[in-house]
Amino acid sequence: MTDEFEQRGQGWLWTPIAVSALGIFVSGYLSAKRLTGGSLACSRWAQCDTVNNSVYAKIYGVPVAFIGLAGYLVLFGLAVATLQTWGPPHRRLLTTSFVLALGGVGFSAYLTYLELYVIEAICIWCVASAIIILLLAITGGINLWRTSPSRLHTSPSPSSLRP
Repeated sequence: MTDEFEQRGQGWLWTPIAVSALGIFVSGYLSAKRLTGGSLACSRWAQCDTVNNSVYAKIYGVPVAFIGLAGYLVLFGLAVATLQTWGPPHRRLLTTSFVLALGGVGFSAYLTYLELYVIEAICIWCVASAIIILLLAITGGINLWRTSPSRLHTSPSPSSLRP
């Protein structure tokens, strides 16, 4: 049963790799522009440079883009490691990825709040990053659910838990 499940579920395990690679691209671009000081490629209705040059674009002197890049690199590494394991270590890696992605969603929600209500400007790159981290959290939750013991029919029966 596990081998069949493992083969069917490989596509879902590859999804976080692709999505986090996209996050690395977006946050890498923002990080590069932060280092070089150039203007961001942006649409007419968005004000990417306003957001990227605001006081909220740094936390304790560290650009938010660097934090995002580090987060996506960690999630990418965890996703690759997940493909190499099975059993309890596999589940721990999935849980860690899911929890980190949820933290990223919370951080991204805070940054989006700042964009909308404090800075009053939208950055399409930041919106893209928010969508990417949300997708990572969703796929992380799906992967965690797909590997739950009850789903694999390996959980103990209730009668075996009685004293």
